[in-house]
Amino acid sequence: MGTKASLIGRTLGLTITVLGVIALLPGGAYSKAITEIIDSTGDGGGNTLDSPRGIAVDGSGNVYVTGASSSNALKIDPNSLITEIIDATGDGAGNPLTAPEHHPVAVDAAGNVYVSGAGTDNAFKIDPNSVITEIIDSTGDGAGNALDAPEGIAVDGLGSVYVTGFGSDNVFKIDPNGVISEIMDSTGDGTGNALARPADIAIDASGNVYVSGWASYNAFKIDPNGVISELIDSTGDGAGNTLNRTFGIAVDGLGNVYVGGWVTNNAFKIDPNGVVTEIIDATGDGAGNPLTATFDVAVDGSGGVFVAGDGSYNVFSIDPNGLITEIIDASGDGGNPLERAEAIAVDGLGNVYVAGFQSDNAFMIQFCGDGLPDTGEECDDGNNVGGDGCSASCLSEPTPNIPVVPRAGLILFAALLLGTSIWMIQRRLRFRT
Repeated sequence: MGTKASLIGRTLGLTITVLGVIALLPGGAYSKAITEIIDSTGDGGGNTLDSPRGIAVDGSGNVYVTGASSSNALKIDPNSLITEIIDATGDGAGNPLTAPEHHPVAVDAAGNVYVSGAGTDNAFKIDPNSVITEIIDSTGDGAGNALDAPEGIAVDGLGSVYVTGFGSDNVFKIDPNGVISEIMDSTGDGTGNALARPADIAIDASGNVYVSGWASYNAFKIDPNGVISELIDSTGDGAGNTLNRTFGIAVDGLGNVYVGGWVTNNAFKIDPNGVVTEIIDATGDGAGNPLTATFDVAVDGSGGVFVAGDGSYNVFSIDPNGLITEIIDASGDGGNPLERAEAIAVDGLGNVYVAGFQSDNAFMIQFCGDGLPDTGEECDDGNNVGGDGCSASCLSEPTPNIPVVPRAGLILFAALLLGTSIWMIQRRLRFRT
């Protein structure tokens, strides 16, 4: 028995060693580049940015940031050219814009931008030709359902726009023809689960609308037929992790909904079957970087979730396996600080954008090593290892004389080695019996 055990130990030892070395190789983590894309000077031409609380990005890489105190919205194009697209005069026809507050900006596939004004009880559309139109005002639907202090705004694939009335406890839909309908009011789902202070709104590809209730500690789904369902309430996951002051809400391509709890310093996932899971809590990444006052949540196209900490001045990423990483902190880009992270957006390349409410700025976070050649990267070969033709910072480098074996190749080699080892053990044991 001792001889057999020794044989197994010696044979598997080499395999385990190789697997261990591969597990320690770089390539599982990404390096990142953080860039401040706008600061309090705004466009540099006198149109400043003050207290940004909204950020959005379109399919062409244009970023839009709203200033709650400067009552405006600015566009940053991929070449870093900054332009103010709307100011306090609103449409210039007597309908002003004041205080675009929480989650007040959205953009559609045609390049139309939508901005809500909490102080003026209205919302605007800015088309690609810079024509500004007021699309809803304090009269709401004009049938007695008023709009007060609109905050969250979103647009679906058909061009319908949705606005939450933070002060009027309701939600409106404005269709492409300008027809306005109240699709939800303070009664919530009509079965006793009320809606109070709706702060944010999201829409999925099927036309389902999702609304967070800041003062009712809950979130709802409104399907295309108008059926309203409460998805989560103050009990959170029902296992002791509660939800208090629901702010941000987002939905991914699989129908998973994510909400953040501002007072409870956490975020939850609600899957399509209604299963609720707390995905991050006040401990943040569990490595000393806490999460305080969750303000916004966002998702990417690969199952990643991003959570902004208003009180902890940071943003976390949560990968599909639940791994939590702090991707930006109060130091911002190392020279320009991030203070009170209140809005997040993610583009199609996986770049993350965050607005600093108190630092009057916004940042772009790019990841090297994700296999996607982002703006500013000359290459991205899926790792952050240099010496293989693409540097650790995703810049092209001379092709090395000695090829570097890809991580995937090493894993395949280890699997073959393990299989060979098992075969050798079985063969030798047969000869010894």
